Amino acid sequence: MKEFVASLRAESTRRLRRTYLEEYVAWLAEQQHGTVQVTTESLLDEQNALAWLAAAQRGLTRRRPGLHGPTAPAATNSMAARTSSVNTFSRYCGRPLGLQPPAAEFADRLTPTEAHRTLRLLAGHHPAGMLEATWERAVALIALAVCTGHGIGALHPMRLADLELERSLPRARAAGDWYPLDAVSSGAIARWKETHRALTAGHLKALKGGRVEEVWVTTAPGRPRGGQPARPAGLPAAVRTLEAAHRKLTATALGTPLLFEQFCAIEAEESATSR
Repeated sequence: MKEFVASLRAESTRRLRRTYLEEYVAWLAEQQHGTVQVTTESLLDEQNALAWLAAAQRGLTRRRPGLHGPTAPAATNSMAARTSSVNTFSRYCGRPLGLQPPAAEFADRLTPTEAHRTLRLLAGHHPAGMLEATWERAVALIALAVCTGHGIGALHPMRLADLELERSLPRARAAGDWYPLDAVSSGAIARWKETHRALTAGHLKALKGGRVEEVWVTTAPGRPRGGQPARPAGLPAAVRTLEAAHRKLTATALGTPLLFEQFCAIEAEESATSR
């Protein structure tokens, strides 16, 4: 499986395939009472794959609570990604399964006006019960989505050098292209940069270059794992960490969660055409 994941070009695709295939392996090991090594042959067994997908659909493989509770059925898009993952892995192994994925569902994206209005609302109100630094990071990420039109897969790899806020027209680079930033967005990103500087000072100075280059870092210490001490705040944040903060911010501030992709605004003409 490691060879298959390594063969994929995009980091976001590698991450997605690895996540679901590791879930499949863990589920299959559990079905085999953890005493039998999970083999490639077992993973490519169609009945095993279908049973895993059925369990995932019922929410039985969920590792953390979703928006609708720990026992809620899996989302259609996550089931499509699971099916696609096992299909591409089987093709790589020369034994394509050809399982039929459900049709993906896409949330309606906001128009530019809607996206900017929502951003202004989120940027101006720190919701109760959310760490201030986490709120600042989530708002800055939304600001970049609004201004660049890119999703989290393109924004997560950003480095500090991709932000040029001191220019007369502030700009940010995502997926190799530069995008202008409006006043609200540049203000939200500048606020996060100051918090980023505070979080990554001191104990992280020993790192090469003297600073953390990733734009997105953790805002609180982690939990002790495997007998190891908790990792400090200010380390590079995983995509799932950013996604969880985004869900909490939108659900708390707006009363209902908005998907990150909805902030990748569409032009008004495109919106009118699609109606």
